[in-house]
Amino acid sequence: MKKIILSLIIVLATSTSIIHSEQLPACTVILEPKVDIQKNAKGVAIIYNIERKFNDHRTSLGIQALHMPEPSVFGNYDSYQVLAYIPNEVSWIFSLTRYADNNWVGNWDEISPIMRPTQIKVRPINLKTNNFGPSVLEGKVSCSK
Repeated sequence: MKKIILSLIIVLATSTSIIHSEQLPACTVILEPKVDIQKNAKGVAIIYNIERKFNDHRTSLGIQALHMPEPSVFGNYDSYQVLAYIPNEVSWIFSLTRYADNNWVGNWDEISPIMRPTQIKVRPINLKTNNFGPSVLEGKVSCSK
C-alpha cells in the first residue's frame, strides 16, 4: 500500500512539473470588424497562463470590445458573447458584460494550460432565447511558443 501511495505522489509531482514547463507565452490578438459596423469598433484578446489555488494551472482568455453598436442593431439581441475555438476540436463560449456606453468585457479562466484557441469571434446574443447572430468581430490567434 505504501508503494502505491508513493508511486501516486511521484506521478502527480511529475505531471505538475510537466504542465508548468509547457506554459505558453502571453499574447494579444486584435479583433477586427467582420460586418459593416461603426468604424471605431475593435476588440482585443489577451491570452496567458494563470496559476490558481492548489497549484491549478489554466489558460485565461480576456476580451475587451470597444465602441460597439447596440446588439439590437443586428436583430433581436441584447448582449454580446465570445466564441473562442480550435476548429474541429474544442470551443469555449462566454458572455461579455457592458461596462460603459459602447464597451464590453469578459474573461474565461477554464482553458487547459497547454491549449490556446486559434479563432476568436464576438457575436450578438439574445440572453433569454440563447439565439445568437453573425460574428461582428473576429481574430486569428497566431501566438507561437
